Amino acid sequence: MRDDEIDRIIQRSYDLHFHIGPDILPRKYNVRELIQQEQGKIAGIALKSHSFPTITGIIASGEGESALKLFGSVTMNYFMGGFNPSAIYASSTMSKNFPIIVWFPTIHAENHLRHNYSNYEIPPEWVKDPEFKPRIKTELKAVRVTDWNNSLFDKCVRVLKMIKKMGCIMATGHLSWEETEVLATEALKEGIKVIITHPNQKDIAMPLRTQKDLAKKGAYIEHCYVMYLDRDNKDDYPLDEMADKINEVGADQCILSSDAGQMGNPCPSESLKEFVKLLLKEGITKSQFEKMLIKNPETILGM
Repeated sequence: MRDDEIDRIIQRSYDLHFHIGPDILPRKYNVRELIQQEQGKIAGIALKSHSFPTITGIIASGEGESALKLFGSVTMNYFMGGFNPSAIYASSTMSKNFPIIVWFPTIHAENHLRHNYSNYEIPPEWVKDPEFKPRIKTELKAVRVTDWNNSLFDKCVRVLKMIKKMGCIMATGHLSWEETEVLATEALKEGIKVIITHPNQKDIAMPLRTQKDLAKKGAYIEHCYVMYLDRDNKDDYPLDEMADKINEVGADQCILSSDAGQMGNPCPSESLKEFVKLLLKEGITKSQFEKMLIKNPETILGM
């Protein structure tokens, strides 16, 4: 595909995973800055924060005056009260035009804390602020969604009920793949739209057979550009393996997102454009990109 063809796809695309500021972790854009940057370049962006509901920033920005569609979210970390159905209810009620995304725990997930080799909940080197007061990981009780019998905790079931009631989209966060499988299976039974958050990331490493099984049940498998861009070693996330997994699962049940918003990384439209160029070289086709960037996100969002 030529650059102008890629641009036309990106202009109709939806990035369902972009980190917005202000936040504890430094972010490249606040909502107004993001609108100024991305107006006319991409159709819509779902805004994520590890620590606060993003719908308030969308409303305060006057987003209704913009052609760029912005989607709010909440993340079930301790900052939001953990498994807090009321937080979901409040954000959903405020988001009058679109469903919100509810991410299950990210930085407070047991799986994330286990693989975060720092002693801190949020490593100071991630924040780079001399005034920042980091918390030791052992001060926190790591969050799981399943008990030792591999059953969902009641508090998680209550969250799923609120997600269903309010018509939200569920994303699985940084849970272990085993927990993700249990959670996603239950959510899909309830008719909830489910995104499996970057299952190929090293600290999740969901087996391909599990991804294929969940996709057959209706889940969407997410592939993120920043997972490749910010890799620790050049061979951590080979693009040919990424393309193979897309083909194995099927583009009908995959989405591409940026997972960007960090200070040094590109905006959503540039991230997705570069991602497309890279995956083109690995044989991913125009029709597959249209499904993963346009059709599938529109289906998830109920557009």
